[in-house]
Amino acid sequence: MTSDQEVNKAGSFTIRNSLYRGLPMLLIPPVILIAIIYSGNFYFLEYFHVISGSAWTGMDLVMGLFFSFIMAGLPNDQKLEVSRRLTPTMLFFMPSISTTAVTAGIYLALAMHISFVSPYFIAVAVLALVLTIQGLVIFLPNELRVYLEILGGSKDRSKIVRLTMLNIRISTIQLILQIVIILFMAHFATGVPL
Repeated sequence: MTSDQEVNKAGSFTIRNSLYRGLPMLLIPPVILIAIIYSGNFYFLEYFHVISGSAWTGMDLVMGLFFSFIMAGLPNDQKLEVSRRLTPTMLFFMPSISTTAVTAGIYLALAMHISFVSPYFIAVAVLALVLTIQGLVIFLPNELRVYLEILGGSKDRSKIVRLTMLNIRISTIQLILQIVIILFMAHFATGVPL
């Protein structure tokens, strides 16, 4: 029995199983954010922004630094297996946590009366826009291609590995941009000029 048959026999990579595991990761962060915004509680809004931003940055840290090092030393069949296990989480969790972190940040800026013409805010807005474009135009479509390729039986293994490795490299870029954004956020939180 091949590894593809074992995966399909176990039912571990089906649309149903992916949705069962993925939909909560996709839906819970926005539902929590909507509840927090509706409550008007500044403390929970700030807390959620920090937690969601930390989760996003943490995922990019793991992907961009650790996984790039680990994946570089693996043969393609093992890279493929990592992709199979990683893809459902990345496909559902990353868009959800990144968009809710940005949305919470916008609401936080409004609540803190941060000037939208401040050079610090403009820098953060530009970096957030770059992150969003990377995520929606490159990262998410690549993850969807990998997901569909794996659902189709992983016939083009080199495509799966190539797209996964590209997304890992993009995670490194996203990590660097997020670290710069965190620098500006420290300014917003403390008022200390950079």
